[in-house]
Amino acid sequence: MTERAEATGGTPPGGRAPQDAAAAGGAPAAEPAAAGGAPAPEGPGGRGSGPAGEPVGGRAVAGRRPGQHLLALLAYGGLSLAMFGPWILGRMTTWFLSASTQDGSIFIWMLRWWPYAITHGINPLHTTAAWAPGGINLAWVTSVPLPAVALSPVTAASGPFLSFNLVELAAPALAAWTAYLLCRHLAGAFLPALAGGFFFGFSPYLIDEFGMGHPNLSLVFLVPLAAYLVVRLLDGSLPARLVVPLLGVVLGAQLYISTETFATLTLMGGLFALIGLAAGPVWRHRLRAAAGPVAGAYAVAAVLGIPLFYALAAWPRPYKPILFATIGHGAQSGGDFLRYLIPGRFTLLWDGSHWGGYGNPWYLGVPLIALLVVFAVTERRRRGTWLLIAGLGVTLVLSIGDTVAVFGAHILPWRLAAALPLLSSAQPGRLVVYAFLLIAVMVARWLARPRRLVLRAALAAAAALVILPNFPGDVWASRVPVPGFLTQGIYHRYLRPGEIVWIVDPHHDRQMIWQARTGFSFRLAGGFFGVTPSGLPTPPRAAMQAHLGTGAITGASVADIRAFLAGHRVGAVLMAEQPRGSDTRRILAAATGVAGVRSGRVVVFQLPTGPTG
Repeated sequence: MTERAEATGGTPPGGRAPQDAAAAGGAPAAEPAAAGGAPAPEGPGGRGSGPAGEPVGGRAVAGRRPGQHLLALLAYGGLSLAMFGPWILGRMTTWFLSASTQDGSIFIWMLRWWPYAITHGINPLHTTAAWAPGGINLAWVTSVPLPAVALSPVTAASGPFLSFNLVELAAPALAAWTAYLLCRHLAGAFLPALAGGFFFGFSPYLIDEFGMGHPNLSLVFLVPLAAYLVVRLLDGSLPARLVVPLLGVVLGAQLYISTETFATLTLMGGLFALIGLAAGPVWRHRLRAAAGPVAGAYAVAAVLGIPLFYALAAWPRPYKPILFATIGHGAQSGGDFLRYLIPGRFTLLWDGSHWGGYGNPWYLGVPLIALLVVFAVTERRRRGTWLLIAGLGVTLVLSIGDTVAVFGAHILPWRLAAALPLLSSAQPGRLVVYAFLLIAVMVARWLARPRRLVLRAALAAAAALVILPNFPGDVWASRVPVPGFLTQGIYHRYLRPGEIVWIVDPHHDRQMIWQARTGFSFRLAGGFFGVTPSGLPTPPRAAMQAHLGTGAITGASVADIRAFLAGHRVGAVLMAEQPRGSDTRRILAAATGVAGVRSGRVVVFQLPTGPTG
């Protein structure tokens, strides 16, 4: 970034660096010779300055860039379609482009909920459609309001599955493209920037979140865009009067996609700024001068986020159990660091035995690690190299979490970060998304150097191949069966509009899909949101009440079920198809006091005289 700022023809927020920067105690006007021996001055060469400092025609470059930007977007979109389209294009309205229907069901529900709530004049950030009658605070849930509202016409016309799958297909392409824009600005060359965009948009991190059906975490295209705007503010190529509203809208939009990503973006942005202070007095001055516009952008985002912030404070925060293992929540042992070397389920080179069905978003691979080492060695005389490496190191250290003991003490810095607002339930391992963005910039800058280009390209190609998504593997599409009882409208004979219904099914995802399929014709006594609302009825066991709310009855007694039915004012129970030999129907009959009526693959228990029979 410092080199790019020196090469720009604009005026940075702290003013131009002195021509004799060494006399000013700042960054030198021209970097020393690179390891290859060729001088690499990166002085003022205008917006079109080449990666090695040679000035090129600014107007000619500016004229080519819009076409190149469009070509890059089309290339990334075509790559996403080529890899994942064959698994879903013929069944976009009935299947998930996801290996996990459990988590994906949350987003199918949300994509239907937001348009429904808005058109019915209901508060979309707190719902009693699930976990009735008390409801749940959706501001603390992965509710993806911005994608849900933006795609509401698609959802209304063709259903939430199509909207979900469109988001999934677009996520890698959009992330790669915005990373390309950042790399294009910093590296000054099209093909290196195109390669850099791939290493972010199709990184193991993003593809893992994509594969697990987490659009809130795979839609990270605003992260490189925020970095792009800040870099242009620092190098003076974009004035503060434009950066403040643009960055403010980007940050506000990120709030309405994922509050966790907004929080980690803020954390890592602050840490990267601290690292940037090491670039010398001139750049410390520029960073201080940029603090005001960035603060102004956060003020814009805060205004845009008022409804969300109000909801975060106005209603009780749901409880989120920490069930994550390995680097996802914090490394447990030295063996977890093999994740940087051994791919997971969603990577083409997966051996079928490591990391189970949860993927491995921390995978780098030997060629990419080698590329980073070579980059550090060959570019070691450039100040920007060490700023990038320092940022990568800080990111990886934070992503380890705070569960590894160092001489018996848990002193890793994530313990301090987790005390900050919105970060207490964030997974530190997800910070690797920022590592891949830094890696994208490193790859682009390294490939943009003219010396030994064939060797550079060969190593970058090897690094790209080993992180390639497992697109031939049958892991990308899933389906949740919906019984004719719902699709054919038979449920209207048994359920009153707005009635509280408890759906008993060993698959946690189905109750969400079934309710969304009916257009919220009934309310759910529970729901699967990844969190449990606070204030649940406590007798006889609060933990059991939360368990029953997911639709499972394993380990529950008849008394437990009766307490749940009474506490949630359940009017009807729908029992989905159960495993062979299950005694669920007998238990529910004993708990409700009524005989169930079978309708197709669903058994209905109506409670006309009260939930305890």
